[in-house]
Amino acid sequence: MPDVVVWVTKPSDKDVLGLEAVGQEVRSLNHVSEVSTSVTESAMHVLFEGGKAEQEEIEQVIREAGYEIFKVSR
Repeated sequence: MPDVVVWVTKPSDKDVLGLEAVGQEVRSLNHVSEVSTSVTESAMHVLFEGGKAEQEEIEQVIREAGYEIFKVSR
């Protein structure tokens, strides 16, 4: 089961959900089994089933919540 760590930047000029709330949105995806967030590190660790398409869906949910992704590590 692959996992990724996604580091994000919260835009200061937008009112966006907190990182924990975004983690809950990611957790609601069918292929995601576990999400842990670190507000202090601006990072989200995601354990999921699938491949590149599923990872892109995770990243899309994060972007749609208003966050910018600055690094993804597998």
